[in-house]
Amino acid sequence: MIAVILFLIFGCVAILVYALAPILTQRAIAMNQQQAQQNLSRADLYLQDKESQNAYRFTIIAPVAFAVIGYFFTPDPLKLGGIFIGILLGVVIPRMYVSNLISARKSKFNEQLVNAIMIMSSSFRGGLSLIQAIEAVVDEMPDPIKKEFGIVLGENKMGVALDEGLNRLYKRMPSIALQQMITAILLARETGGNLPQIFSRIVGTMRERRKIEQNLKTLTIQGKIQAAVMTLLPIFFVIGVSASNPKYFDVMFKVPMGRQMLLTALILWIVGAFFIWKIGRLKDF
Repeated sequence: MIAVILFLIFGCVAILVYALAPILTQRAIAMNQQQAQQNLSRADLYLQDKESQNAYRFTIIAPVAFAVIGYFFTPDPLKLGGIFIGILLGVVIPRMYVSNLISARKSKFNEQLVNAIMIMSSSFRGGLSLIQAIEAVVDEMPDPIKKEFGIVLGENKMGVALDEGLNRLYKRMPSIALQQMITAILLARETGGNLPQIFSRIVGTMRERRKIEQNLKTLTIQGKIQAAVMTLLPIFFVIGVSASNPKYFDVMFKVPMGRQMLLTALILWIVGAFFIWKIGRLKDF
């Protein structure tokens, strides 16, 4: 009786997949075009030219490549489902790739911000103006902070107010330290104040904050290891069993119910891996 019920359940799932696969595939293609445009807009805004070009190629090629892989590596009765999953992965993975590139760029910017604030503080002590202090940062610091502060200078030369340029910089590279720096600059321009002393306090706060972040990363490394183990365990299990008994999983590929169970397991594995890594990520505080 249980076998009959399971067979009926998986039969219903198979019918739904075959009925909805063409519609879902069309919607996935439309979603891919929309996501590709969003990814390219984000890449052009945050990344350098070379990184933006790589993200563009990957965003365009990934859906087709994953759809082809899904077609060839999926059993004949589940070809449409494999194509749909491939397109879905081709939409999600490039977005994750671009997000990781942007996160890495923002992290590097925040690491360089301490030195940039120290350079600006030294420039103020030397009697330089705010524009000249920003120019000193552009001359002495590498990318990405060089490019971001260079954009502020370029906008200022084009007639954009410095206050608006700094606020745009914060929208591109949001961080608490940058917000404190911009607030201190704007208040000092309106009401006066000792900017070098304020910047010294901001640098001290940033260094203490970085120590706390390093401690949090150390404490959460165990969770990341557990996430990696739980994500890779099914793969190593299948490889190990197949190496010792190559015909052990034949029934899963030859029987329709077995193929449906493999497809369901693959979808659940992807969803579980996503939530495990999502929970293990350390958000900004």
